[in-house]
Amino acid sequence: MKKLTKQQKEEIVKKIQEDKPISDEFRFLIPFETEREYELTYACKERKEDILADTLSVPFQPIKKFGEVKENEWQNMLIFGDNLQALKHLLKLKEQGKLRNPDGRNGVKLIYIDPPFAAEQEFKGAKGEKAYQDKIAGAEFLEFLRKRLIFLKELLTEDGSIYVHLDYRSTHYVKVLVDEIFDKNNYRNEIIWSYFVSGNYPRYFARNHANILVYSKNEKPIFNSQKQGF
Repeated sequence: MKKLTKQQKEEIVKKIQEDKPISDEFRFLIPFETEREYELTYACKERKEDILADTLSVPFQPIKKFGEVKENEWQNMLIFGDNLQALKHLLKLKEQGKLRNPDGRNGVKLIYIDPPFAAEQEFKGAKGEKAYQDKIAGAEFLEFLRKRLIFLKELLTEDGSIYVHLDYRSTHYVKVLVDEIFDKNNYRNEIIWSYFVSGNYPRYFARNHANILVYSKNEKPIFNSQKQGF
């Protein structure tokens, strides 16, 4: 690693004292220790500790509940609001011991997420009505997803797993992010979800599959073998 000059050190100290960002030219010259072999670096990437501490916890605003449950049991529901704030609230419930499974374990055993794909498009329903927007991309998209993945890992039970549904636009970037958050040794597999696409593609192969990255929280997750193909 190239050594910093006295002038460079003084400039870095001045930036820190003024609470200003350090220039990119110094980013990889500052010696530091890390347990990771590699990480994805991009603008606006925040510290995990700050994300967990600074995210606002907002009590649930249920739109609809499903089924009948006994007192103090979990109930499936649709929630209105920012899912990041809902995740912080869920984490508070877990820390209070209120996210328990029937077997007594605290947390969530299985998580499946279908986040935006960084498509930079607006999608409509069958009747032309506005359905949802998928407009964020680049570094903003990566940090948007990373913040939620950090909370999702905290919510898992020690033997829990997460399935992250993506497509060709972002899988290769997000794979590195999830390696950082969950540890690359807890990467279980990539599921390819193939589907039929009609039409001719004279300039490239048809984009006819989605990617689902599978990670566990630890080395010995719950896994139920598939008995029948689809």
